Amino acid sequence: MKIRHKNRVKKSTLRFFFFNLGKLVLDIMKLSFGSLVLGTIIRGDFSQSTLMVSGIIASGAGAFLGIIFLMLGKEE
Repeated sequence: MKIRHKNRVKKSTLRFFFFNLGKLVLDIMKLSFGSLVLGTIIRGDFSQSTLMVSGIIASGAGAFLGIIFLMLGKEE
């Protein structure tokens, strides 16, 4: 009985970790998008096309990872 209880607690802790990790990654990607893409459009200090493309790619990849982590952490 104790082994099953420990295993269940470990799975729920792991799900909670992945759920919060997914939320964190999505929040970081929102900030990344805001700073890289929108900052490039407004200020224009660096090569606009390079920063915009890298910001969009980083935001897309981070959003994808965040959603994956959220799905892994979702309670059944």
